Amino acid sequence: MILKLAYLNLFRNRNRALSTGLAICIGFVGMNLLGAYIFRIKKALDTTSVYSALLGHVRLYKQDSLVQFSLKPKKYIFQKEEMIQIENIINGFGSEVEYTAKNINGSGLLSNGKTSHPILFSSFDPEVYAKSLSQPDVTKWAKDWILPSQFKNIDVFRNNNEVMSITPKIADIMSLTYPLGLNESLQLAGRTLDGDLNAVNLDLGAEHTTGLEFLEDTMVLIPFKKAQELFSTEGAESISIYLNPYTNLENFIKKLDLQLGVLPFKVDRYSYYDEKINSVYLGTMGFLMVMGAFFIFLIGTAVSLSIINSLTMGIIERTREIGTLYAVGFKKKDVSKLFIYENLLLCLCSIVVGVGIAFLISSFVNSLDIRFTPPSVIGKIQFKLVWNFSIALSVAAFTIMLTFLSSYVVMKNKSKIKLIDLLNDCGA
Repeated sequence: MILKLAYLNLFRNRNRALSTGLAICIGFVGMNLLGAYIFRIKKALDTTSVYSALLGHVRLYKQDSLVQFSLKPKKYIFQKEEMIQIENIINGFGSEVEYTAKNINGSGLLSNGKTSHPILFSSFDPEVYAKSLSQPDVTKWAKDWILPSQFKNIDVFRNNNEVMSITPKIADIMSLTYPLGLNESLQLAGRTLDGDLNAVNLDLGAEHTTGLEFLEDTMVLIPFKKAQELFSTEGAESISIYLNPYTNLENFIKKLDLQLGVLPFKVDRYSYYDEKINSVYLGTMGFLMVMGAFFIFLIGTAVSLSIINSLTMGIIERTREIGTLYAVGFKKKDVSKLFIYENLLLCLCSIVVGVGIAFLISSFVNSLDIRFTPPSVIGKIQFKLVWNFSIALSVAAFTIMLTFLSSYVVMKNKSKIKLIDLLNDCGA
């Protein structure tokens, strides 16, 4: 009965209903598009961190190695026997783990006989490098952070343990010949675990991009075996674990921590989004979340004020109707429900329309292929809105809750006012 009356009352003052519904709809669309943008950036950062940056979903270090390895690499490197114990634990997870990788990072001096340049290097297993770049998510979410030549040269790395990859900026600094290929030999000099000078020969295979301005002139990729040769070790600085898409990361971490706790040596475990190994991820997502929360607050406040003003005016204009409802047996809570239901029905109608508008806007914006260069990022990326029903459902739930609370607060305050006072408010 009350719900039916609420539906019929929507059409009594169409101008007010239209203006309030439009405010709700615009707020809903705005929050949807904001969520679609943040979702897209998060998926891109997730994929880039795990696969392009070769961090894996989970990375393991010997305790305190993250800080101490550069000072005492021999003490904080995983020895061969320790790696076997860790691998046995990982193998126990079966199909939850897709593949693993061993890593050694360090610094050295890169030279082609004419020019020398100090660099940082990250090592990789060529097969792991190929698997990571071949992931469907990389093409879907992180294509803007990868050079086209990286996809073309996957097999070059897979089939040759002597090949390294450099950034275009390092190639310019060292005056290397384009197109890059297996046409030039480079030497990488560094120190072994014992502190002795050492050097390894590498073939120039291709180029890559770090995606970050401050790393573009320093970071190169070399095969893991070459890093072991440079350090004169059979060990690894860290072990990366790549999970299958259906594996729940948080549940996996809980089980992994229990297994690592029984080892005779201490292991530090980091997720790919941990600030200690991926500060860029945390900084970017932190900024987006703060920005998103601020805009949601502004949009939510505007929508709430619109509902409150409209409902207050409606109550004043319908004072006689309220008196009539009381006279025929309606209670205060029934009248409150009537007005609240009216706004909730209006909200639902606005959401239905807003879903279509948000989808059309996101599709139109994506079709324009708008590109921009974020601060400290190499190259341009597409401004893309990845809208989906999960985002729409979350925003819809928030909008409905906001509408209910705004209506409830107004009705709770107005229900305390005597009918004669309401009549005075309307000038009767």
